[in-house]
Amino acid sequence: MNTLKNNIKLAGFLIILGMITGILSIASAVDSPNYLTEAAANATQVSTAALFQFVLCLTYLGFAILLYPIVKKHNERLALGFLSFRIIAGVILIIGTVILLSILAVSQEFVKITSENQMAFEAFGNVLKSTRDYINHIFMVFTIGAGNLMVYILFLKAKLIPKWLSVWGILGTILSIVASVLLLFGIVEVITVEYLALNVPTGLFELVLGIRLIFKGFNSQGPKKKAILK
Repeated sequence: MNTLKNNIKLAGFLIILGMITGILSIASAVDSPNYLTEAAANATQVSTAALFQFVLCLTYLGFAILLYPIVKKHNERLALGFLSFRIIAGVILIIGTVILLSILAVSQEFVKITSENQMAFEAFGNVLKSTRDYINHIFMVFTIGAGNLMVYILFLKAKLIPKWLSVWGILGTILSIVASVLLLFGIVEVITVEYLALNVPTGLFELVLGIRLIFKGFNSQGPKKKAILK
């Protein structure tokens, strides 16, 4: 029981840690319109962001690994789907990290060359940057969202957390997926009021869920529904 309790607390901690590392993995120099010069001038910032993005990958995988043995007892197929999508998301994040460092390498070479050769570097850099945006803001969200929908539906069916919280997680995840679909078709841009507003419910939900898992754990399935992991 103590191991189970500690694993759920650690899962909650990983949610909070993932939110923090997600913020720290933002590389403003690479997101700048002048990223080919800004990235080289802020190499430490970009490298640090890449490190935190790798840590973010570990938090995503760690959360799923800790929860899988617990939630599979309630619905093995949904639990396996959740774990599978988290593993895929981890691979995507690692690819995104490599691309981020590749953008830094291109930027460092770009500032050294003469103006005649800059067009080729600009074209290659733009391809890398677009690929990174697709990975981070679209396909990563699709993958994480698919897995999250599975586990939140499992939470709802098994009554592991309050119903309102499960519904919040499901609706928030759907809104985040919608934001990425709009981004894919160019209807909204990254870091806009519309895009951020669609992702706010998910961010707040994850904060609440992380705190709940740390301090209350899951509900039991008995008729009184007492918290078994206080």
